[in-house]
Amino acid sequence: LLVSKDLGKHLLEVEDLLQKHGLLEADISAQTERVQALNAAALKFSELEGYQPCDPQIICNRVNHVQTCLEELEELAAKRRKELEDSRQLWTFFQEMEEAEAWIREKEKILAAKSCGRDLSSVVTLTNKHKSMLGELGNRRALLHQTMKKGEKILAKKSFSSVGIQEKMREVCLRWKKLEEITGLHQQRLEDALNFFQFSAETDDLVAWLQDTYRIVSSDDFGHDDYSSQALLRKHRAVVDEVEKHRAAVLALRKQLALLAPDHRQGVDVQIRVVEVEQLYGEVAEVAVLRTQWLQDALAVYRMFSEVHACEVWVDEKEQWLEKMEVPEELDEVEVVQHRWGGGGGGGVGRDVEVSPGPTCVHLLRFESLDQEMNSVMGRILDVNQVVQQLVDGGHPSSDEVRSCQDHLNSRWNRVVELVENKKSQLSSVLKIQNFLLEC
Repeated sequence: LLVSKDLGKHLLEVEDLLQKHGLLEADISAQTERVQALNAAALKFSELEGYQPCDPQIICNRVNHVQTCLEELEELAAKRRKELEDSRQLWTFFQEMEEAEAWIREKEKILAAKSCGRDLSSVVTLTNKHKSMLGELGNRRALLHQTMKKGEKILAKKSFSSVGIQEKMREVCLRWKKLEEITGLHQQRLEDALNFFQFSAETDDLVAWLQDTYRIVSSDDFGHDDYSSQALLRKHRAVVDEVEKHRAAVLALRKQLALLAPDHRQGVDVQIRVVEVEQLYGEVAEVAVLRTQWLQDALAVYRMFSEVHACEVWVDEKEQWLEKMEVPEELDEVEVVQHRWGGGGGGGVGRDVEVSPGPTCVHLLRFESLDQEMNSVMGRILDVNQVVQQLVDGGHPSSDEVRSCQDHLNSRWNRVVELVENKKSQLSSVLKIQNFLLEC
């Protein structure tokens, strides 16, 4: 048993041989105690005086021979144990290398079958799984490094043929290197896919925002009065600011596209998507500018209508007063009428103008307060005419309505001016007659 050359053909067999060898060593240890006891008893016979049943030299020789055999047996047992332990180290090395190879094959299959995901969520999930595998790869790399050191120690002992060990180490190293390359490539593909789907998601969000904004800026609601138009214009200016802020994001799409992997950035769908975003942004910006002008025009129209209404109220008041006014024929009555004209009879026109009590103060300068008020109103009407002309020249959709309103106001104004001139003429004639009579 001790000189057997059978050192096992795999780790389990070596473990079995070591277990059996342990039992043999225990048996040798037990027999050693018995042999030593017998040797001690035999040596006593060689020390007897007188009658000796056997030659003492023969006894000593036999004891020495037995002791030598025992020592040789112990040496063989120790040698056998060392050989078996070396064999166990060898087969442990091979088993660990086989486990490493099996693990490598498993990961190769997983990496070969792995896709890069169909959307952003699946890519993120695969990326997290790949990160876990990278951690596992690091742990396995440390174990493989330890196994390689064991192989180097076995080679240094030169107890076994180095051909099989070196070949196994080289084979596993090559497969490990290939696995790391595959892992790196898969990680790069995942990163490329992640960048692509993030780009697609950001582009989709931008398109959705632009579509919503387009619906807002293309609204046909321009308000129904001055206040509502002002409110809509304020809101629209805030939208225009947001559109301008998104300009940088749209311009950056080309740069982001250039950073994508060739397989992704060269896709026709991606190229078309970027062009669609740029075109949609251009449409939104263009319509936003148009809506700004439309709202400003609407605000100008409502303000013009308000101004026209104010002017027409004044015209109505003066027109009614002038139509009801009768030019007197007596001087005293003329003075009273002049006092009413300049001092309060005309709906507040010329309240602060004082009238001289004497007949010599009756003259046409009493019309100055009314003339000043008419000059002010005429300035407002001229402003209305200027606004109307701007709206018409700009092609405002309500140009006909605005022009009609302008014509109506101008017609009313011309009538008032004509009435005033007539009343002035009548009053001037009466004054001239009365002054002539007074002079006579």
